[in-house]
Amino acid sequence: MINNTLRESLGTCHDLPSLPSAVLKVIELAQDPDARLQSIIEALQHDAALTARLISLANTVYYAQSRSAETLREAVERLGMELTVSLALGFSLARSYGTQARPDRLDLHHYWQRSLTSAVAAQELARSLPVKLDTDSIFTAALLQDIGMLALDAIEGPAYAEILGDIRRHDDVSLREREGLGTDHSEVGAWLAANWGLSQRCRDWIRRSHDYPAQMRILCGSECVMLSGRLADLLLAPDSERILSMIEPWLGEEHGRAALLESIQARLPMIAEMFDVAPPERVDSDQLLFEGKKALLERNLQLHQQVDQQQSELKRQRKLNARLDRAVRFDTLTGLYNRQYLTRLFVAHFSKAQREALPLALVFIDLDHFKKINDEHGHHHGDVALKSFAVLLNKMSQSGMIVGRFGGEEFIAILPGHNLKSATEFANQLCANLRARPLVRYGETILFVTASIGIASLDGGDFASPDEMLRTADHRMYLSKREGRDRVTSGRSTS
Repeated sequence: MINNTLRESLGTCHDLPSLPSAVLKVIELAQDPDARLQSIIEALQHDAALTARLISLANTVYYAQSRSAETLREAVERLGMELTVSLALGFSLARSYGTQARPDRLDLHHYWQRSLTSAVAAQELARSLPVKLDTDSIFTAALLQDIGMLALDAIEGPAYAEILGDIRRHDDVSLREREGLGTDHSEVGAWLAANWGLSQRCRDWIRRSHDYPAQMRILCGSECVMLSGRLADLLLAPDSERILSMIEPWLGEEHGRAALLESIQARLPMIAEMFDVAPPERVDSDQLLFEGKKALLERNLQLHQQVDQQQSELKRQRKLNARLDRAVRFDTLTGLYNRQYLTRLFVAHFSKAQREALPLALVFIDLDHFKKINDEHGHHHGDVALKSFAVLLNKMSQSGMIVGRFGGEEFIAILPGHNLKSATEFANQLCANLRARPLVRYGETILFVTASIGIASLDGGDFASPDEMLRTADHRMYLSKREGRDRVTSGRSTS
């Protein structure tokens, strides 16, 4: 979440990354299903440099056909609309903001190297999967996943470079940003994308780009974006063996990993040339993976050899691992399960319920007018309200129920063994308790908070996947919002 001070700075900064009107028009047209290709071409062709780069890229080995593309229309038809928009957007940003390293500021050369490598990596990863994904949209989100860094650099100047430290250790960047600024560049990037009129899906993918996939099975589009930056760091960062160990579970069979890295490196120079950015120095993919595994094995061997002399250190590590495990599974503010772990649990319960024909209900809860609490009473009391609600939700949870914070002021209750009727009773009782009990007391102020709730259950709908059931509960929660809030929508009725 972006705090109010930073939001004001973003709103008043005149040096934020910005897009020319032609590119903004193209973004608008690309999202209009009735827009004609000719309208988009007319918006682009006023930029001679961009037109030349797109035609040049369309004639590279990766996109080349039997004859050369000579016009912008031919280039757009060959590249595809979504990729053309992505490249136009990225090229405009690189041209206006620069691509060179600067003393005491964000290293723009490394920034664009990583962004372009991430974009290509996300698309190549998506193409390697056995399911068909929107690879061009994945390219866009991966290209822009770090765009918030440009905004923070514009606002903070040299102070931001000090906060970043070693930019090549990217997984540490978000942590340092949150410690120094109270937010991170993925949140700021999603804010920028919203201002430019990019799709909600693209904004969500940018916001979640530094998460890890929730499950080990077939990846979805957002998870390809999550892994793309780490794949880029394999080619750019000094500690590739550490990065390999973090993403190894999602990279599939060993023989496919080298092929993926090779396809990224083969295609990257064509994209980098368009942006006037030198691609990372090419590495031997097999050797890189071998050295990574070798370093991991050597490290494990050293640890085993030192077991007898390091008992106290091992105890400390066990305690640290326990805290890390809790951090992975639990929301730090409320102590409830976090979104990533909730998703994993729900997928498991959904599969079991479908397999064994068991009842299962999902309750999606959103606290009403929560922004107003933060605005009028401050974020501290907003946090108190969230923690108080978490306590109430825990107390109401019966044996076997699973509750957690889905994000912001959204919560979820997974109810194995419950049908639509019993889940609705639970939700109505929760609403009644909220009406009767204030969540915040300070001074003479008493704050009551209501909730809008949506319910989905296996006996109330035929769901093909956990995502479909979750979307249904989410949709019904929004119906409760539209009907006036402080109510439950279960599909059959609103109460």
